[in-house]
Formats: sequence, structure tokens, C-alpha cells
Amino acid sequence: MHHQSDLFSNEIKDTQRQNPGNSVNALKMTAQHDQLSPGQQRFNRLLERIDKLKVQLIEVQVMRDAHRPMYHRILTPLRERHSTCVREMVFLLDNRLQRKGLSVQQERIAAAILCNLSMQLIAQGDEEMKALHDKHSSESLAQKEQSAMMDMREMMEDMLGEPLTDDESLETAQDVFRAGMERLREVEAAEQEARQQARTRKRSPSAAQLQAKADQEVAETTLRKVFRQLVSALHPDRASDSDECDRKTILMSEANAAYDRRDLVTLLQIQLRAELTDTASIARMADEQIAALTLLLKQQVRELESELEQQRHAVRQEFDLKSYETVSVANLNRSLRVEESSLERNLITMRQDLQQLTDDKFFKRWLKDQKRLSREPRVDIFDDWQY
Repeated sequence: MHHQSDLFSNEIKDTQRQNPGNSVNALKMTAQHDQLSPGQQRFNRLLERIDKLKVQLIEVQVMRDAHRPMYHRILTPLRERHSTCVREMVFLLDNRLQRKGLSVQQERIAAAILCNLSMQLIAQGDEEMKALHDKHSSESLAQKEQSAMMDMREMMEDMLGEPLTDDESLETAQDVFRAGMERLREVEAAEQEARQQARTRKRSPSAAQLQAKADQEVAETTLRKVFRQLVSALHPDRASDSDECDRKTILMSEANAAYDRRDLVTLLQIQLRAELTDTASIARMADEQIAALTLLLKQQVRELESELEQQRHAVRQEFDLKSYETVSVANLNRSLRVEESSLERNLITMRQDLQQLTDDKFFKRWLKDQKRLSREPRVDIFDDWQY
């Protein structure tokens, strides 16, 4: 009879056979007598949670990859047409400001609209707009960027209570913001460490803290032990032929990646696939072994939950979902339809404006409307000509 090695054995029998099964169900504890112990039940629940989180991560990525082509196929042409309309408006305003017939206030409003619209295009990489902006602005683009950088620097230094160093280039407001936030994180980490050290000096660790530390050390030892077993058994030099060498190389690559991300479940699944252990050996684990693995599984759950939330946040950012909206196919499609409809309506209005602005009376009335709209809360940078 083929011998299956114990999960925590120091010596693992090598094998040339591979079990393709890779489900977490194969790792679940099974009752040896009447029922599972509480520890075994916790172990199984955590396996199920990890499996569910991994599935959800894959679903979010698949959803994101599937939605992206449609999103860009529908919106990119509309946004390009919008940019074209904005560009036409900038040139129209530039041309009109070179002629007489406008009051000082009307010239000021028209110049402000031109500068704001040109800055939209400059942000998209339209270099030609920089000269037109500076032509009609009391402040050049470089002066505005310098002013924004200085304002951001002043705000960050007020928050920090100390000046920002010039160890790195701080040429833009974004540079200053990143440097300021990094310094804030450093200060917060230092304060947290100081508070922790102060608490440690004031009192000796409690029994619960000592036990938690001991449990963590056992868990770390367990993770390393599982990995070392795989390294020993899957080393390509121990392969009997080229096919076996290729198989072990693949498995070892998977094990290295899983260990780097502290993915205990995948490491255990690789042991099963390589037939270095079996479900019966898992079911026979002692309580302290189960406790060590359970602690690692809890940590893996927290890491996967954090990763899932980060992925969902990235999807909301990329496709303009609200922060409170669930990331789903239905919501992504709904948001796309809303943005498409909004852009189409705005393009119609913009085209109508461009056709009618050659009439001086309409132009002056339009300037008055834009001044009124500028005082209302803005909804979106693509909404009509609001500035």
C-alpha cells in the first residue's frame, strides 16, 4: 500500500504521481468519531471563507477585464468629440476676444471660460493650448502651477507642524501632496511606535499577550515547515526523468509564489496534488497543529478581504461608480449608460452653442448664462460649458 506522509513529518516520501484535485474540500477536516471538534469546525469555516474570497477576487478581475473594452469603445469616441468641441470653443473665444464690441466684464468672463477650457485640454496633453491660455490669463500656466504647489506646501507644512525637506524634487502640487502624505505616515508610525513602547514600559505583557505571541511563533514555524517540506520533496534534482523534472519545477514555482504571499491554503493544496499528504493525515492533526494552521488561515482571510476591497475600489475609480455602489455587472452597465447619455446630451448642446455663437447677441446672452452657471454647484467636468 502506498504510504501517505504526515503533514508535519520531517521526512516526506517523494512521489512521481500527481493528484489533479485542487479544491478546498479536500483540505477540510472530517469527523473521526461522532462529530468535529470546535477547532476542526473553525478550520473548515475558514477554508470556506478563503475559497469564497478567492472566487470573488477572480470574479471582480474578470468583470473588470470584460467591461473595460466596452467602456472605452463607447465613451472614448464621445470624449474625443467633446474635446474637439472644447477646442473649437477655445479658438472661437480667442477670435472673438480679438475684436471689439464686448464690455470689460464680458471680456473677463470670456477669457475665464477660455482659460478653464484650455486647461481641460492641457491636462489631456494638448500643448497648443498652453500659449492660448497664457495669452488670455493674468497668470501664466507656470505661475498657476507654482502657486498651487506653494499652497499645497503651506497646507502640508501646517498639518505636519514642520517644513517639508527638499530631498526630492517638489515641482508640482501632486509632488508636494505625495511627499506630505508620506511624511504624515512616517510621523503617525513613529507616534504609534512610541505609544506602544510606552505601554510596554509601563506594564509587563499579560498572559493573553504572551500566549498570542507564542501562538504566532508556532504559526510562523508551521508555515515555514510546510514550505520546507515542499522544497525538499519538489526539488528538480530528485526527479527521475525530464517530465517529472518539469512537473516539479511548475509545482515549486507555485509553492514559492504561495509562500511569498503567505497563502497557506495553496501550499496545502500543492501537498495534496503532489501526494505528500492526504485528507486522512489532515483529519488526524493534533489540536495544537490545528490551532497553528487556524491562526494562519485567519490572517489569510484578513489579507484577502483587504485585497478584495482594494480591487473593488479600483473598479469604482476606473469606471466612475459611486463609493457606496456595489461592484456588479448591472451597476457597471447602468453607470456606463448614464455617462454615455450625459455626454451625448452635452455634445448636442455644445454643437448648438458653437453654431449660434457667431451671432453677437446670442454670444453676449450666452456669456451671461455661463456666469450664472459658474455660481451653481458643478456636477461633472463634461457638463456643457460650465466652468
